[in-house]
Amino acid sequence: MKQSLKDTMALVGADIRARSEVEEQSLTFLRACRYMIKSAVMPIVLFRWQVFFYQHHMGLISSLLALISNVLFTVKIDSEAKIGPGLVIYHCSYVLIGRYVQMGKNCQLANQNTIMASSFYNAETNLSATGPTIGDGLLPGCGASVVGNITLGNNVQVSMNSTVDDSFPDNAVLIGVPARNVTKSAVAKSE
Repeated sequence: MKQSLKDTMALVGADIRARSEVEEQSLTFLRACRYMIKSAVMPIVLFRWQVFFYQHHMGLISSLLALISNVLFTVKIDSEAKIGPGLVIYHCSYVLIGRYVQMGKNCQLANQNTIMASSFYNAETNLSATGPTIGDGLLPGCGASVVGNITLGNNVQVSMNSTVDDSFPDNAVLIGVPARNVTKSAVAKSE
């Protein structure tokens, strides 16, 4: 279903409100305007409009917005990624979200996060080109990667420089390469 102008504005508003909550600031009109030009918010705003233009068959404008985000902020989010409201990027530096990604609401990203389908897809290995399906409240540390046809539950935390290539339930705390769940409930079940 195409994203309407009203939907796009609502998503931008939700992203700005989420940023305001993260910074524990009350949201005023002037603060919202300031957030719109902030380097950690602008790539998200550009992405929301990029999706709008892409879905309305204005590929040139969509591609131009993606290029601006990539060149100025080193944030590359594919137009076909499905990301819920309330996205926050703490530091815009080498953030990549691929084509087949589905993310819930209120996800918070850091610098050098990669979320995409497996780069090892080919017909011989029969690995799916489908990207991760992620619930609400993802919180990856700097340099964390989430790759492949996997599912992550709600409120999953990923440690710095970890690589997640397997599915995990709600409230998992993931550490390592490949990532393993270190929550107390997961440790108790394994003993």
